[in-house]
Parts: sequence; C-alpha cells; structure tokens
Amino acid sequence: MRRVLQFTFFFSFLLFISCGSNSNTVVEKTFHVWGNNEICKHNIEKACKLNGVSDASWNADSKLLKFKIDTAILNTDAVLKSVASAGYDNELFFGNDYAYSNLPEACQYERRDN
Repeated sequence: MRRVLQFTFFFSFLLFISCGSNSNTVVEKTFHVWGNNEICKHNIEKACKLNGVSDASWNADSKLLKFKIDTAILNTDAVLKSVASAGYDNELFFGNDYAYSNLPEACQYERRDN
C-alpha cells in the first residue's frame, strides 16, 4: 500500500510539473524594418531590448528583424512601436519623425508614404 501511495504521489508531482511547463509562450517573429547599415542594426536591436524579448537580430541586406518574444509578458506591437520610436519604419508603424531626423545621414533611408 505504501508503494502505491508513493507511486501516486510521484506521478501526481510529474503531472503537476508538466502542466506548468506546457504554457510556453515564447514565439519567434519576423518583420520588415527599414534601415541602411550597421549603425541602423545597432539602433534597431537596441530598441528591441525590452523585458520579454530575446535574440533580436536585424539584417541590413534583407531588412528583416527577427526576435523571440514571450507573449505572456509583451506583445509584438510594443516591440515594433519601440523600433518606430527610434526612427525606423516597420510593417506596422511609421518611425517617429523627430527621431528619424536625428539619425545619422547614413541611416536616413528612403521613407515609405504615410
């Protein structure tokens, strides 16, 4: 009887642990972000340094920003708004005009129509 109780307790414990880890809310996202060079790369990736974002990487050739986000903490709009506030247009938001005008000349890409 004691063995059965130990087994039941152990099985219940494993079931409890596995249910908690099932709520994995980290997903990888990819968005188009306008920019030109390595300075832009630094600025865009810096704008992604938010609680809940990991592994942010922007490619100057493809203009693609890839990042992993914990959707239980943050949503993708918040990340893209942060990038836009740094002056960079993206798929969902236009870059802040003041921030764009303060970017180095080499980072001032051809802006899309509003």
